[in-house]
Amino acid sequence: MPQCDADDTPEFSREIDVGNLSPRGRQCSFEATQKERTVLAKRFSLLQLDKLAGEFTVVPVKKRQYRLEGCFTAHLKQACSISLEPVQDVVSGAFDILLKQKQTRPDRENEEIDFTLEDEDIEYLRSDIFDVGEIIAQHLSLEINPYPRSPRARGDELGQQIINEEDFQPEAEKKNPFGVLKSLKHKT
Repeated sequence: MPQCDADDTPEFSREIDVGNLSPRGRQCSFEATQKERTVLAKRFSLLQLDKLAGEFTVVPVKKRQYRLEGCFTAHLKQACSISLEPVQDVVSGAFDILLKQKQTRPDRENEEIDFTLEDEDIEYLRSDIFDVGEIIAQHLSLEINPYPRSPRARGDELGQQIINEEDFQPEAEKKNPFGVLKSLKHKT
């Protein structure tokens, strides 16, 4: 049996075997352990991940195709992007993915697949077992604020000024010096 490096093991693993899935599917709730939250916090450069919980459902759609729907909520702490002080946040997300098992025909193995924006999310499975934990972790990473800001951060800590949308005043439109000539052209 091959051994995995510590770096190859997923931080948050929840394996599902679709080979033994009933026609009604499977519904699960989950909550990350302290160890899983610590390692995920390190992966996503968080100060702390206090909670990661949610639920998911896997249902067969067609032969060798399954629908995975899920939602999660995470309580986390990040460093403010300006002052580096801790910022608390609660993020949540939901996903709906079509899982397909790969084609077994060797002539279609290197075939390109074109997607449009309207297409649903599709994940290709290599076997009957897939890791829904990694899918949840990836969706969590998309919901984390990349530039968290403390309410007390003003920006002058770095010698800069933060301009909020309501503070923004566009400059008055400058008059074109040739506009006067243009108006004279029509008078003659």
